[in-house]
Amino acid sequence: MARNKKVELSTIIGKGSKIKGSLIIEGGIRIDGKVEGSIESDGFVTIGLSGVAKADIKADECLVSGKVEGNIVCEDALELDRTANLTGDIIAKVLKIHTGAVFNGTSKMNKNNKPAVAKTFVYKKDEEEKKSQ
Repeated sequence: MARNKKVELSTIIGKGSKIKGSLIIEGGIRIDGKVEGSIESDGFVTIGLSGVAKADIKADECLVSGKVEGNIVCEDALELDRTANLTGDIIAKVLKIHTGAVFNGTSKMNKNNKPAVAKTFVYKKDEEEKKSQ
């Protein structure tokens, strides 16, 4: 993600604001308040330092500086700033995690951004332990 890239910002959710529901945004959005639900944008999503999103996010690009509890799907790039705290899974073409960021989840980096099929591996030893209990 280029820092000097011009980002079209069409919506701002200010500090102190609380929104519950589904947000569908044309253009970019900056969140400095609290959002609970889902966020979908055809542009850039920024979760500011004071921003909290308990939401699944789908966007072209995303920058997280605040807190997110939910999954993030980015058509292009996702950046976790040093102050970011993300609990959830990620699908993005490009993932940049700064030192100090907290990320608890899984990440998939797909060129075509189609969700990868999740596979669960069960070891025979684990199966035998469950049967013996």
